[in-house]
Amino acid sequence: MKPARLLRWYPRAWRDQYGEELLALIQDTLDEGRPTWRLRLGVAWGGLRERGHRTGQAGKAAVKRMADSWASPLIVVVGLAAVSITWNLKASLPPARAWQGTAALDTLAGIMAFTGVCVLADALVAAPAFVAFLREGGWPKIRRRVAWAAGATLAAGGGMAWLALGLRSMSFAQMNRSLAYVIGAFAAALALIVALGLWASAARATAKQLELTPRARAAQLLLAAVTGIAALTIVPASIVWTAAIQSSLAWLVVAVANLALAGVVAPRMIGRALRKGRRLRLRAAASGRR
Repeated sequence: MKPARLLRWYPRAWRDQYGEELLALIQDTLDEGRPTWRLRLGVAWGGLRERGHRTGQAGKAAVKRMADSWASPLIVVVGLAAVSITWNLKASLPPARAWQGTAALDTLAGIMAFTGVCVLADALVAAPAFVAFLREGGWPKIRRRVAWAAGATLAAGGGMAWLALGLRSMSFAQMNRSLAYVIGAFAAALALIVALGLWASAARATAKQLELTPRARAAQLLLAAVTGIAALTIVPASIVWTAAIQSSLAWLVVAVANLALAGVVAPRMIGRALRKGRRLRLRAAASGRR
C-alpha cells in the first residue's frame, strides 16, 4: 500500500488542509518502505473520527438552519397533520355522514397535490441553473446536506411504512389504546418533520449557489409564496377532516380559525413576493440583464 492511499480515510477538506503534513509524518515512520499494520489502523481510526466529527457538525448546523427558518413552524404542523392521516383513515363513519369524510379527504388530497405541483414547478424553474451548477463541479458543496436529508427521508419512510402496517392489522380502537403505536406515530412525525426541514435547508443552500436570471428569481419568489400558502392550508383541511370524522364542533372551530389565519397571511406573502420580484426585474432592466 502506498502511504498516500492512507489519506483517503480522512475527509477531502481535511486532506486539502493537513494532508501533506500527515503524509510527511507517515513517510518518516515507514518500516522498510511500507506502513506497518499499527500505523494503518491508527490512520484509519483517526480518519473515521474526523469524518464522524465533521458529519456531526454538519448535522448540528443543518438542524440550526432549519430551526432558524421562518418555515419551521409550518413544517412542524404539516408533518403532524400528515401523520394524523393514519388515524383518520382507520375511522369509520355512519352512512349518513360518510359523504362529509369523503369530501374532506378529497379536499385535503387536492391541496397536497397542488402543493406538490408548486414544488415541482419551482424545481423546473431552477433546473437549467442547477444543471450548470453541477457541471461546474458544485456537487461537493451540497453533497453533505443532501445526504443528511436523504437519510432522514429513509427514516421517515420507514416510520410511515410501520404505521401503514399497523393501520392494516389494528382497529381504530386498538390504535388509540396501543401505547407503542402512539409513540411510533410521534416518532414517525418527528422523522418526517426533520426530513422536510433538512430538504428545505438543502434547497435554500443550493439556491444560494445558483446563478438564476432575474425572471427566474422573481418566478421562484412567487412560487415559494404560493407553496407556503398551499402548505399552510393543509393544516385546516386536515382538521376539517378530523372534525367530520369525530363530529366535533371544537375541531371545526379550530379549522376555521386556521383557515382565517391563512386568509390573512396569504395576501401579504403574495404581495411581498410580487414586490421583490418587481424590484429584481427593475434592477435587471437598469443594468441591461434579463
